[in-house]
Amino acid sequence: MKDCVWITHRDNECSANKTYYFKKSFTLESVSDSVAEVSAQARYKLYINGEFVNAGPCKGSRERTFFDTINVTKYLKKGENELFVEVLQLVSDDMQGKNSPIEGVLRVGSAILALELTCGDVCVKTDESWLCAKIDAIKHSSDNDCYSATTRETVDAVSVINAEFTPAVKQCGVCNGEAEHHWWGSTNTCFLYERPIPLLSYKDKTDIISFDGEFVEAKYLTFGFPKFKISGKGSVKIIYFECFDSGEWNTNRDRCDRSLPYKKDFYDLVSVDGEYVFEPFWFRCFRFIKYEITGDVSIELVRFTEVNYDMTPRTDYDFGRDDDNKLWEISVRTLQRCMHESYEDCPYYEQLQYCMDTSIQMLFNYQLTDDDLLARKAMMDFADEQHSNGLMPSRTPSVGEQHIPSFQFYFIFMVYQHYIRFGDIKLVRSYLRAMDGIIEWFRHLITEDGVVGQSKYWNFIDWAIPWKYDEVRKCEGGVPLGVYEGVIGIYNPMMAYFLQCAAKLNAVCGRNDVANEYLTIADMLKENTKKLFWNEEKGLFADDVNHLYFSQHMQTWCVLSGVAQGEDAKNIMLNSLELEAKSTFAFAYFYFRALEMCGLYDKTEAMMKSYRRLLTLNCTTVPETPENSRSECHAWGALAIYEFSATVLGVRTQNVAEKSVCVKPYIEGRDHASGTVSTIAGDIRVEWKKADGVFEITVSGAQGKEKTVYMPNGDIHSFSDTQKTFCCNL
Repeated sequence: MKDCVWITHRDNECSANKTYYFKKSFTLESVSDSVAEVSAQARYKLYINGEFVNAGPCKGSRERTFFDTINVTKYLKKGENELFVEVLQLVSDDMQGKNSPIEGVLRVGSAILALELTCGDVCVKTDESWLCAKIDAIKHSSDNDCYSATTRETVDAVSVINAEFTPAVKQCGVCNGEAEHHWWGSTNTCFLYERPIPLLSYKDKTDIISFDGEFVEAKYLTFGFPKFKISGKGSVKIIYFECFDSGEWNTNRDRCDRSLPYKKDFYDLVSVDGEYVFEPFWFRCFRFIKYEITGDVSIELVRFTEVNYDMTPRTDYDFGRDDDNKLWEISVRTLQRCMHESYEDCPYYEQLQYCMDTSIQMLFNYQLTDDDLLARKAMMDFADEQHSNGLMPSRTPSVGEQHIPSFQFYFIFMVYQHYIRFGDIKLVRSYLRAMDGIIEWFRHLITEDGVVGQSKYWNFIDWAIPWKYDEVRKCEGGVPLGVYEGVIGIYNPMMAYFLQCAAKLNAVCGRNDVANEYLTIADMLKENTKKLFWNEEKGLFADDVNHLYFSQHMQTWCVLSGVAQGEDAKNIMLNSLELEAKSTFAFAYFYFRALEMCGLYDKTEAMMKSYRRLLTLNCTTVPETPENSRSECHAWGALAIYEFSATVLGVRTQNVAEKSVCVKPYIEGRDHASGTVSTIAGDIRVEWKKADGVFEITVSGAQGKEKTVYMPNGDIHSFSDTQKTFCCNL
């Protein structure tokens, strides 16, 4: 897009929620390999000769705006062709009371388009020869309850059809953010960078949709673009919802129980006089759709295009239980529904990339594929938004900035887990400064007593049931009780754990002095955690300095950080099993790791039962929380992906530098398991079974990569061949 220009409408408003149509006709004498490069503010949908091509551009940060590169050869034809681009302009912010939908898309407040299409000797670029229409008949709004994830469209179809096109006007030239030289050192917010991730996958999944005369139902919760043919005179409200609900986010109900009410806040409203084909501009997430018709109107869903990050799930697995195989399926689907141009907390509500959620989703992602491009983009997004004092936002990209201090720690976890999985020291080195900043920000909270003090932000840890919203305590919810006494107990072992992760990363980059400094701080925090928070009578670490409140979360971090070790660690985890403040799906990964460290992995079965219970309730994705869940799809709960691949199959990194793996399956509760896991040593295939008191395992992988198998009887076998089978008595 070197010599391209931004174009807009002559009556472009400043900072408004508006739709604009741009079109351009051109002639081709022949069709050869063709590429289009396109970007817009804030979003575009590109059509060529009436066919949908792509939606974008890729979500960017305040530091980077992207353009998409698309092979468009299959959409072109000999003779006359037409480019049609629908552009959504969004208000630049909501500081003046303007409605600011689609929180996860940053914007400059102008409606601008830049496009360059090359086919042989023909090059079509945005300029004043394009035609543009300002579509006032489509109004975009959001609702407080939807947390600005999407837009509700109100459409006057007759006015849209009769929209007036006028010549577009040039706004300014396109600047290349990756140019060899920036003249006079100048930069601006519309510098364009090449999209760092693949284009999204668009697949026709109309066959998963059915209509019984009252409700449209998908076979599973889905995400994408529904297209409707609406005929007659009147209006239709199209309501999208995830499930039937009691109205109180009651998780213990059949998701398909039509005797229950359903959420009516997410809808499009279309008025017609004649026939009109409607497709919402923004993605829609739903499992059910309800039509509310006024007047003489008929409506039919004629097409549904499902949208995902392009990841092909593995199907070559059998975890020895039908319910676990189904749980794996809905867990993978949950992850997919929360992977698009960024990782997302949930596809129905915020659609925002939160640091804690993302760190766990990346880990699950790594079990399924070697593709780390979305993970790399996520780390870049967060590092781009870090403040000069080291404070990193809890979510990005996001129009409104939010801070959850503990979420910053998970950025360190992102980098650490990427290193364990891929061994990329160059990537680690690029984020040393960001990790240093996070640690320095927390160091300023350390009190004279040598513990982490109060933070003025939202001190969220997990949605544990006792940690409810409390206006009197000024507690937003998800915050451990007793933290408003000047010291946040759980931050201390938590910070110690991530300091130790950061120390390892600094050491592999040769910064041994920094590594030692971080270990010294970690040791101080661990020692002071023992002094201030250990309760001898209960055999637990308290969440608060007065020892009134206790949680599984505090015990988990004390074990993972090394505050408690050996039998002491095992005892506190046993003592925590009946605590009221239990881990939910959000925290399960870390809770499971602490139990595993203590030889108590069998105790994870209580929470695994809550996962399996989802199947009996007709869930097709994993909800946000085990109880009283707001969202039906939250990928921090896709835990089965990790547990079944890294624990049941037992495949993990053994040595990063040597790119070797170990296989140590957990064989309790099933008599066989098989599957393939993506690893630092390539794909590893594991098949094991128990029969007549004998355990047999076959491990396959790349030639020359060391694979170490830990047998249930204690035997250890290492090999570098492509496949080996081992047996032992049980």
